[in-house]
Amino acid sequence: MKEFLQLAIPGLMVGSLYALVAAAIVLVYKSTRVVSLAHGQLLAFGGLFFWIGLVALKLPLPLSILMALVCSILMGWLVERITLRPLIGQPLISAFLMTFAVFMALDGVFQLILKGESKTYATLLSLGEFEISGVPIRVVQLISFGVVLLVFLSLALFFRFTKTGLGMRATAEDHQLSQSTGINVRTIFSIIWIISAIVASIAGMGTAYVMDIHFPLPYIGIKGLIVALFGGLDSLPGALLAGLILGVLENLFAGYLDPLVGGGLKDVAAYVLLLIILLVKPYGLFGLKRIERV
Repeated sequence: MKEFLQLAIPGLMVGSLYALVAAAIVLVYKSTRVVSLAHGQLLAFGGLFFWIGLVALKLPLPLSILMALVCSILMGWLVERITLRPLIGQPLISAFLMTFAVFMALDGVFQLILKGESKTYATLLSLGEFEISGVPIRVVQLISFGVVLLVFLSLALFFRFTKTGLGMRATAEDHQLSQSTGINVRTIFSIIWIISAIVASIAGMGTAYVMDIHFPLPYIGIKGLIVALFGGLDSLPGALLAGLILGVLENLFAGYLDPLVGGGLKDVAAYVLLLIILLVKPYGLFGLKRIERV
């Protein structure tokens, strides 16, 4: 049992970050019906901006976080304004391919900045650790887990009780009908990309603490997409649950199955999960099944 907890508890911590990336993707989909691949780069640059503030510029921790969030907001706004706004009214596949193009373009910039090096700030944020049932837990990871839960709660309340959140839900259903009721669809698109960029940036800061800032970091966005599909592309609770499941599943694969086959199964756990969910429940755990009348 202790061995299981040693794998499962750290898996929950990492899985919460996967869930946060998925939440950014779900936010965009709930409001625009566009599945975004670009958020992997927003995540990576969020971690990089934080490192620049904390390590390169030696700013205090609050200012480093603020700088990372402001830079991420600007990046999210520019991505929507320059690449996606011209595609309003076009087929959704065009917007999806555009997010892929944005991902690849920003990936080139990200690799150019890193120049093959790895950057870390974990030692600067070490707050020690404590034990739960004999399992060591880093204080920073526990704080990160709490922040993730707070972000999810805030997003749920935002969509349910604010005028802007209700406008985003209406926009997702029908752009033209939303415009006829006085909702500015272009403004809604900008707001949702800004909010999702903030969420991705927070996920990037937490993820970079765990795995450092190096070339695979943007591809955590792919796992975020898998989590979003698993939980349901229009469900924030589904994203949270699916992220936690994937984090635990990866660690269980690494602890119990990797030694039997020589390693590597942890890396394919996400894709095995995606295959199963698409075969059994294509709309995800909490996704809405849409029926179109002809």
